Amino acid sequence: MTEDVDRFAREYIEAQKAAWERSDFSGLMALEHDAVVFQNINGTVFDGRDAHLKAIEGMRDSFDGAPITQDWQYLLGSGDVFSLAYTWTIHSAPQPVQIAGILVGRISDHKLLEEWGANYPIAARADG
Repeated sequence: MTEDVDRFAREYIEAQKAAWERSDFSGLMALEHDAVVFQNINGTVFDGRDAHLKAIEGMRDSFDGAPITQDWQYLLGSGDVFSLAYTWTIHSAPQPVQIAGILVGRISDHKLLEEWGANYPIAARADG
């Protein structure tokens, strides 16, 4: 089972990159259960895959086309649970913005059922 969650986590990283960097949602569509629930430490909840994808589109639109790069780290996985850490850089003018975060996900039948996360802005390096 750990091999399954490890494989899922690595596929999920690639699907997140595709969605946020290129607006390619095919990976997330394949990996998220249609009734997935996302809960953020700040109280934000996205109930369902469609709500999650719309939220990504809305956030991308708010960046006014600024390129996004991401650095993801697979932390651990066991049974049906995995955790990831990430840093995103939004290459906006006049200064890039960086966001660091961590998430824990629970899967069943190779589909994400629940995700709990926390993120916060960090000072962007000049070389972004």
